[in-house]
Amino acid sequence: MNQAKGGTMIQINGDKVEDTSIIGKTLLAYITEAGYDPLGIVIEKNMEIIHREDFDKVNIADGDVIEILHFVGGGQF
Repeated sequence: MNQAKGGTMIQINGDKVEDTSIIGKTLLAYITEAGYDPLGIVIEKNMEIIHREDFDKVNIADGDVIEILHFVGGGQF
């Protein structure tokens, strides 16, 4: 993965994020601050699914690629 000039870069849901304050945060801290409900999402970090019980144990690092998938209920068509 190519890093942004100057170093730090994380990709979240396809968007490059150069906010260095994210580095070192747990996934749980990040998703809570971002407004996600931890019970309604799945997180993939560097192509590995992270189990919900590990959200508070896994830290975000420079160069990570993170996908946050949330479920939306729907009606009938």
